[in-house]
Amino acid sequence: MKFIEYRSGLYYHDAAAAVQQPNSNKNVIDYSFVSTVANNKAQFPRREIGGVDKARALYRNMGHPSQQQFEQILAKSLIRNCPVTVDDAKRALLIYGVDLAALKGKRTKGSSQHIPTFNPVQVPGFILQHHSDVTLCMDNFYVQGHPFFHTISRKVQFRTVAPVLNRNKATLLREIKPVMAMYKSRGFNISDLHADMEFECIRNDVLPSRLNVTAANDHVGKVEQSIRTMKERARTTIHGLPFKRLPKLMIQALVYHAAKGLNQFPGKNGISNTLSPLTIMTGRANPDYNDLKLEFGSYAQVFEDNTPSNTTTSRNTGAIVLNPTGNAQGGYFLCHSSPENACPGINRPKFP
Repeated sequence: MKFIEYRSGLYYHDAAAAVQQPNSNKNVIDYSFVSTVANNKAQFPRREIGGVDKARALYRNMGHPSQQQFEQILAKSLIRNCPVTVDDAKRALLIYGVDLAALKGKRTKGSSQHIPTFNPVQVPGFILQHHSDVTLCMDNFYVQGHPFFHTISRKVQFRTVAPVLNRNKATLLREIKPVMAMYKSRGFNISDLHADMEFECIRNDVLPSRLNVTAANDHVGKVEQSIRTMKERARTTIHGLPFKRLPKLMIQALVYHAAKGLNQFPGKNGISNTLSPLTIMTGRANPDYNDLKLEFGSYAQVFEDNTPSNTTTSRNTGAIVLNPTGNAQGGYFLCHSSPENACPGINRPKFP
């Protein structure tokens, strides 16, 4: 299916011309596309569509008021000889959606909400008494050619993942040290680490924890299974996205998204049926709905605070949703086409 650029910048496919081509399949007469304004209009009779178009034109001529004010003006008949009704205005919102120009021109920064003091969930004494010694499994893996460092602990089953530039000794130590410190801060002791032979170089640097390396061409089963599970989650998410190619930034965020999804709920055969690995290792309670309200890879119009702010520059920016920031306000990391505006905090996600 060949798409041609229209003068407005959009691309279209001429289905009629495609059927007339000699190499085309003439039996194909139906095409499935995303939801369009035309599809929305098809749900209403022609007479009502005429009123909808008049309502949208009147809305623009009035200077893009709020939808509530627009409907109130029509309901109170404040415009003489006006053929547009309140129902026309409501149908226009249903068919065309929220006016994009109004979003870009009138969006303001919302007031910050009061955030209560963080009270971490304490690790139960039974867990610290009987499962304080932890075995940490680690390995490197690739997704679309991009390397990642991954750890998972036995019993706790907490996963960490971080994109890395290489697999040399300095990089491995830079990634493993914060992970070990995190377990220590929650009362756990990493008694031993299991890895393959490429981690032999850090044996003396992780003391007093004992490093156990596998034989040549062998792997640690626990971490290999975890990598397969994360790749399955990432692959499933990719097949639910409308994109054919993903940039490096989204690949990194996607792997982080897969690991965090596994950390958010109690694992099978874990040390707790009620506390998730994320709760045990960070003290955060069960996932908040704010962390689950936006889908990875979805499109969003987000507020962008311009400096200076008294210009005609758009107050909104179209962006792709990545992952929750983890703050109490329910913020999200997003990215769009301007590299300088891509969120720097997502470049090295580490502790899902």
